[in-house]
Amino acid sequence: MLRALVLVLAMLTGQAASAREIVTVGGYEFAPFVDMEPDGKAGGLVPALIDELNRYQDRFEFRFVPTSPSRRYKDFSERKFDVIFFESPDWGWRDNRIAVDVSDVFLDGGELYVAQVRPGRGQDYFADLSGKRMVGILGYHYGFAGFEADPAVLTGRFRMTLVNDNAASIEMILKDRGDVAVVTDAYLKRYMKSHPESRQRLLVSERFDQRYAHRALVRPGAAIDVAAINRLFAAMTRDQTLGQLWRRFGIRD
Repeated sequence: MLRALVLVLAMLTGQAASAREIVTVGGYEFAPFVDMEPDGKAGGLVPALIDELNRYQDRFEFRFVPTSPSRRYKDFSERKFDVIFFESPDWGWRDNRIAVDVSDVFLDGGELYVAQVRPGRGQDYFADLSGKRMVGILGYHYGFAGFEADPAVLTGRFRMTLVNDNAASIEMILKDRGDVAVVTDAYLKRYMKSHPESRQRLLVSERFDQRYAHRALVRPGAAIDVAAINRLFAAMTRDQTLGQLWRRFGIRD
């Protein structure tokens, strides 16, 4: 009798889990938001947020789907994922005329300039970037370049060296293979926390290359809508679920 009861409960639990509506979340490698491991497994803030969302409610099951910075528009249009977090409609979505529903802002951030510390070098070093060897990440928009993302324009007109991630950008500066790199403040905080010696070697700008407001972009007709995303994030902000997550990844003190 007890065995039968356990079996029934297990079946009911399985049915409840399978009754969740699947919501696929796109993400591309960009620390600290997504870190792709050598075995292909995704780590970082986006997978951690997905885990929190799955624990927080029982209506939706969020699942991570890998994409790339340049491929994300095509994958979204082909319904390979439903939602992408830590995005902005201004980052190519409007230019590509892709229909997206936009959530409320749930985290702000920005990109800063970093250079090597040198005697006599101060904040005025970042006042004029013309003639400097700039370093950035392939596929991204930059404020100093008029939010241009075309690699040919960035490398030709702005003499910009394009690398794969923020870590490589910082290493280019430390190895004197570039003068100024543009690095996200979220990554820079984590990098300096894990590499405290870098604080003596890196000059960080007080002004931003660009400020942005992180939102979720939702595919119209997906299992979840923007209103549900907004309610979830508002509740997770009120009870400090999101605040604790930001602190865990070094985005907030």
